Formats: sequence, C-alpha cells, structure tokens
Amino acid sequence: FMHKYGYTLVLLLLLSAKLAAQDTSYLEIFNGERIRTTQTAMIVLGGWSVANIAAGLAGMGHSSGEAKYFHQMNAIWNAVNLGIAAAGYFGSRKLNPDGYNMQGSIKEQNKIEKIYLVNGALDVAYILGGLYAREYGKNRPGREQDRWKGYGTSIILQGGFLLLYDAVNFTVHRRHGKRLYKRFNGLQLNF
Repeated sequence: FMHKYGYTLVLLLLLSAKLAAQDTSYLEIFNGERIRTTQTAMIVLGGWSVANIAAGLAGMGHSSGEAKYFHQMNAIWNAVNLGIAAAGYFGSRKLNPDGYNMQGSIKEQNKIEKIYLVNGALDVAYILGGLYAREYGKNRPGREQDRWKGYGTSIILQGGFLLLYDAVNFTVHRRHGKRLYKRFNGLQLNF
C-alpha cells in the first residue's frame, strides 16, 4: 500500500520538477522578449528626441514669430524625452531575464502595460493643454501671442506622437502578455 503511494509521490515530484524547468526556460525567453521590446521602444523615443532637438535648434535659428517658439518647445520637450529614453534604455539593460519567477513575470508585465496606459492618458492631457495654450495665445499681445501659439502647437504635436507611441507600445506589450497569462492559466489547470 505505501509502496504504491511512494511511487506516485516520486512520479508527481518528477513531473513538477519537469514543469518547473520548462516554466523557467519559458519565463527567461518571455522576459527577455519584454526587455528587448522595451529597449527598442526607448531607442525609438530617443531617435525621435534627437531628431526634434536638432530640427528645433536649427528651426529656432532660421525662423521668427510663432514658428520660432514652436521649434524652441520641440527642442526643450525632447531634451526631457531624451533623458527619459536614456534612463529607460540603460535601466532595462541591467535587467536579468532569468531573474523572474511566474509571479514576478506577471507583475512586471502588468507594470509595463499600466505605464503605457497612464502615459496615454497624460498624452491626451498634453494635447488638450496644447489646444488650450493656442486658444489662450489668440488673445495675447504680440510676441506673447506667438509664444503661446507656438508652444501650444508644439505640445499638440509632441502629445500626438507620444499618444501614438504609447498606444503602439501598449498593444505590443499587451499581445505579448496574453501569452504569459494563457500559460499561467494552463499551469493552474494542470495542477
């Protein structure tokens, strides 16, 4: 009688060890993909930022009025974006794809998806703020009008780009995360 249960226990232990090994390998691949996707997104943001800083600085020197302020805000805005992109990229390079168990992987996946959702809401706020700045500028005198309208137009453009950027990244990460959730649910059913 005990002999029969002993074999069953050993068989269950071997099966759970095999599942854990498969799970670890899968999670390392999954987390590596998530980290590389994040790095690629930071490179895209950094590229956008560098292009806008260069164009903004050049545009400021060759324009006046509203256009000058548009270019100025593009350069300022993207100096901040470049800092965010650099911090995000170099921070993600320190991450170890095999350093997460299933719970940690799910936590990190949820975190990255929430970041892009919150950023998307902020992007809408930027666009609305830019529209407000343009409208406010219509009633201002001279250079002040140019500054408000130029800054507003720049903020609308930057917010629009960021909204598209965050929507694409949320979609990519969400699609990637569904594989993890499906696997997690499958593991729960097996046990």
